[in-house]
Amino acid sequence: MLFHHYFMHITPTLATVQRLVTADLQRFEDALTNSFSIDSTTMGEVMDYLLSTKGKRLRPTLVFLSARLFGEPLDTTMRTALFVELLHTATLIHDDVVDGSDERRGRPAVHVRWDTPTAVLAGDFLLARAMELLANSSDLAILREMLDTARSMSEGELMQREEDGKLETGDSRYLEVIKRKTAMLFKACCVGGALSVGASEHQATLIGTFGLNLGMTFQMRDDLLDEDDPDTSKEAEALLPGYLEKTMTALQALEADTKDLSVEVLESLRALALFCAERTH
Repeated sequence: MLFHHYFMHITPTLATVQRLVTADLQRFEDALTNSFSIDSTTMGEVMDYLLSTKGKRLRPTLVFLSARLFGEPLDTTMRTALFVELLHTATLIHDDVVDGSDERRGRPAVHVRWDTPTAVLAGDFLLARAMELLANSSDLAILREMLDTARSMSEGELMQREEDGKLETGDSRYLEVIKRKTAMLFKACCVGGALSVGASEHQATLIGTFGLNLGMTFQMRDDLLDEDDPDTSKEAEALLPGYLEKTMTALQALEADTKDLSVEVLESLRALALFCAERTH
């Protein structure tokens, strides 16, 4: 195993990571299914298609764990979890159009199953619905974090296209791209989850640092597993342990700064970091 210098361990499973938030995620699935009011037949079919393909739910998991680190999840926590999942799904739809990808999670991408205009509009629909969820005045701090993240993700995609996808992993430009495209949303999940239960801005900043480095770790593992780009894979393998170290250090800093944090949640967040760094798919 790559990271034996922390402790001898078996790579955590996703079920282990999500153990403390199983009930939260069950409620999340129900809320996600009921979060749309759709008049268009085609849009309804697209949403049903998307809902029938369930991903790992890592981002909602991160929202709920971050909330439970500081308190009990509230309605705002659920809205935040829904926002990040809708934003993530919208970006995947748009990315598939931009990249010309024919498949997503083993099934035809939306623009293949229907057409490009439908895919673009479906992504726009999801973004609009996400913003509606955090339109309450009490959610504005979280909404600002999420909108800043959405802007950053768009710029990251453009930055990658400017380089024509030929980025060297050790290049600071590459690190900036994966920060914007992936890690910023992980950060937003942590910050949003913490703020949703009344954590201070300082505490949200600390858990956000954990989330940012976790997202970098997650994306580097993706790059390491990419058999189509062996050069990037090799360099990602070299960088990955350092970013796992930063992730664990950020969690330790939060633990040292804030008393009475849930020990069980801290252990779940550590397990999540190891899962992101060592997963095989």
